[in-house]
Amino acid sequence: MQQMWQRIRGDVIGGATAAVVALPLSLAFGIASGAGAVAGLYGAIFGGLVAAVFGGCGVQITGPTGAMIGVLVGVVSQHGVGGMFLAGVLAGLMQVAFGLLRLGGFVKYLPQPVIAGFTNGVAILFFMTAIDDALATLSITLLTAAVIILALRFFKQVPESLFGLVAGLVANELFIHSPHVVGELPFHLPRLALEIMPFSQLSALLMPAFTICMLGSISALLSAEVTDGMLGVQHDSNRELIGQGLGNLVASLIGGLPVSGAVARSGVNVHSGGRTRLSSILHAIFLLLMVLVFAPVVKRIPLASLAAILMIASVRTAAWKSMKLMPRARWQYGAIMTVTTILTVVKDLTIAVAVGVVLAGLGVLVELAFSPKGKVVGPSKVNAADYSVPADLQVLAFTGPLFFVGVEQMRRRIRALAQKPILVLDFSAVTKVDETGALALQDFVHRLQREGKSVYLGGLQREPLRMLIRMGVVDSLGRRRVCKHLNSAMRRATQDLAPDRRAE
Repeated sequence: MQQMWQRIRGDVIGGATAAVVALPLSLAFGIASGAGAVAGLYGAIFGGLVAAVFGGCGVQITGPTGAMIGVLVGVVSQHGVGGMFLAGVLAGLMQVAFGLLRLGGFVKYLPQPVIAGFTNGVAILFFMTAIDDALATLSITLLTAAVIILALRFFKQVPESLFGLVAGLVANELFIHSPHVVGELPFHLPRLALEIMPFSQLSALLMPAFTICMLGSISALLSAEVTDGMLGVQHDSNRELIGQGLGNLVASLIGGLPVSGAVARSGVNVHSGGRTRLSSILHAIFLLLMVLVFAPVVKRIPLASLAAILMIASVRTAAWKSMKLMPRARWQYGAIMTVTTILTVVKDLTIAVAVGVVLAGLGVLVELAFSPKGKVVGPSKVNAADYSVPADLQVLAFTGPLFFVGVEQMRRRIRALAQKPILVLDFSAVTKVDETGALALQDFVHRLQREGKSVYLGGLQREPLRMLIRMGVVDSLGRRRVCKHLNSAMRRATQDLAPDRRAE
């Protein structure tokens, strides 16, 4: 009983904290899209609530995201706000169809430089949409940004965007008196937006809708992967797509922005104690109560403060970790990331991802053509007759190159075969490893370690070992756990079972 109340308390605190973070972002995204602040709130409240009820990741917080703004601005400029709502409806239907067709795992097959590339492109678009409002009252923009940065540095327990928002609001009310504010919020019970949807432009909106669908799906599934790592659980990706689709359908039908799972808000929920679906449901309810109670204050918020929040969020959204790896990685990694980033900015996400995947696929074909073994990696139980294998130790062997196309197969089969607390991954027959394979291996081993398993890598040939060193995987996992020779890995793993080692 006590555990149940602690879980409920954590869900309440997590949902409330996520709502506090979501309020300024929802307002900012709504205004930046051109549809207005209320559209952002409708998306966060009603789209977020539906996705929370029907989705496959209980702690996922769904709402308008910066990743979507660049796309939505383009749709609004060409087809109007009604066109954006219709595109959101179509995108929601596509997501539901993808979920029913069990396509939820597709995001797991995207190469790392493609994911980093479109993330950077979205961050650039996101930043650009805020420039006009930021320059309109530059003093408030700078003040808000400075307070957010200070909050990130010294007041980590406080939602930094709310901290900056309050500072900008107070400064404007007392000293600056800028007329560029949110204005009246005609927030009421939502009505269907069917009458303003341009159904005559349906065919022209199919491609933008597909882009929204892809971007929302990728963002949501990546966010769910992140929360899985935090909690050590596994979400239902197909159900999550259905939940996201229904959320988009409802939000767009009532005049709200298209929505997606949000990594930052979902992380805030988990870090604040959210553990079940109740937390994401309460996020939407608390957000609604906040809007109803504080509407007179919300309408006085300076647009420059919201612009500063958007700009800082865009900078934090960029894939800095992946960019730092570019000097270590092969030139193909940086080239694919750069091409994907540029196409995301000048074209759209769908084209960018398609081109990036094709380029990565061509790279794999070239590697396979010059590789002595062309079989995609897959683990199997090894015959370890040459070694004295303790009962609590298990050896899994891999064959062939580990490229991005084999990463998910690696994860699935290790999950299926790994039964012992100590694992040795035998890479003696792995001929090549690419950047995506190296980073995925690192993340997966870290997840197994959080679940209480000890993992060792052994039998690494020169090229795979060089890639793991260059990408920082060896340092991340610990040099004692990554061995050039299989017998060294077996010996060190066996030492873990010794009573004196266990006591340490």
